[in-house]
Amino acid sequence: MLLENKVALVTGAGQGIGRGAAIALAEEGADVVVADIKEAPLKETAVLVKGLGRRALPLRMDVTSADDVQTAVERILAEFHQLDILVNNAGVCKLNPVLDISLEDWDLTLDVNVKGLFLCCKMVAQQMISQGSGGTIVNIASNAGKVGFPSMADYNASKAAVINLTRWLAAELAPHGINVNAVCPGAVDTDMLLDCARWICDRSGEGDPHELVQTFAPEQLGRLIKPIEVGRVIAFLASDKATIIRGQSINVDGGSTPY
Repeated sequence: MLLENKVALVTGAGQGIGRGAAIALAEEGADVVVADIKEAPLKETAVLVKGLGRRALPLRMDVTSADDVQTAVERILAEFHQLDILVNNAGVCKLNPVLDISLEDWDLTLDVNVKGLFLCCKMVAQQMISQGSGGTIVNIASNAGKVGFPSMADYNASKAAVINLTRWLAAELAPHGINVNAVCPGAVDTDMLLDCARWICDRSGEGDPHELVQTFAPEQLGRLIKPIEVGRVIAFLASDKATIIRGQSINVDGGSTPY
């Protein structure tokens, strides 16, 4: 197993890509701390991790709160005595034309997707450095951070920031034995993507979001991407097998993004 004897923290692990990442990490032998602001789905993810024979610790955590993040790190150390992997998946997305984006929505998107990721990187990296054994960080960006999509200016901007932050974190943390990369998913079969389809249908007044979301599938793949498929790329990047991959934001979008 790629991650045996490792302890991983996954934010936004209650559903979607976060749940896929937690399962994939457990498949490779890691014990997984699953964190989310919603408690019910969080417990479901923990059950799935335990079903793979790994230890799981569900933690309610708001990534925008420095106190919450610090408390989570302390809980992890009390339970596992180490923290080797961080997967920054927590994120929000709400569609609106740029002229209709409220300041509140803009602040929420940047707070969760960028500030929250920064807080987790900073506090977990500090712990990894104090352990003296290094570690890995995998950030969940998006192909929206590279190409941008309509009615998603705040989300596009936040994910572009994640891509740039990943590059610089990799450079600064490398001397401490911490490797940092990101993945850029495309059309993954998640509730977030379905919510996007619902917004489009509601705005146009026609169509079925469940049918529309299927049209988002990458042409080369011919179907929506599964969260576990993204999770398995994350698990590889979190392993020693990915040591020579550094500061990269890797497309995991079924061939949708040409660069």
